[in-house]
Amino acid sequence: MKRILLRSGKSPFDVLPIEEALHRDVIATNSGNLIFSDAAHKILTTPGAEVVSNGMRTDVAAAGRINEEYDAFVVPLANAFRPSFEGSLKRLTRFIGKLRIPVVVLGVGAQAGLDQDPARLKAMEPTVRAFCSAVLERSASIGVRGEFTEKYLTGMGFRDVEVIGCPSMFLHGDRLTVEKRAESLTPQSRIAVNGSHAAVRSGACTGSSRGPTRTIRTCGT
Repeated sequence: MKRILLRSGKSPFDVLPIEEALHRDVIATNSGNLIFSDAAHKILTTPGAEVVSNGMRTDVAAAGRINEEYDAFVVPLANAFRPSFEGSLKRLTRFIGKLRIPVVVLGVGAQAGLDQDPARLKAMEPTVRAFCSAVLERSASIGVRGEFTEKYLTGMGFRDVEVIGCPSMFLHGDRLTVEKRAESLTPQSRIAVNGSHAAVRSGACTGSSRGPTRTIRTCGT
């Protein structure tokens, strides 16, 4: 049986009290992380594979044991190419650099504003290059969230980049069913937008669009 080490806060089969989940930070400061990590766990769970959560640990000293005990390291990510995540990305790169097993990245994304200008990512470009190089030494390609991230990486010279979207799109199999309850949106439509408290407080939600009766705000990602 193949053993797969998955970068995730916890197994979706582990039910934790809220206090313990917060203390261990199994959501990595954002409960939305559970959606795509649980999806990756489910996708990889087959009769011939055992999937083990690493609890978000990137202990370089454990790399030797991991090389012996696991057949692959799978890394589902979200908007990891952003300045506030650079420290974590460096630690992850150092850890991957010690692995001899295949490393598979699922759905990594680059975060920019509504204008999709990657200028804010320029300072961390060496970190992104190091991460992608380490992964591609152990993988055939890197799976990214969308065309913007694909263009960002190909602009740095990487060619083995595939747009696969977010793993959560495949939580219920290879068919994503979308049921539309209305034929179209109108000025009277009720719109719900989800955003973190930190983003709202910091004013990161910009680009408001006002209609006759509604105000819609979107967060740059």
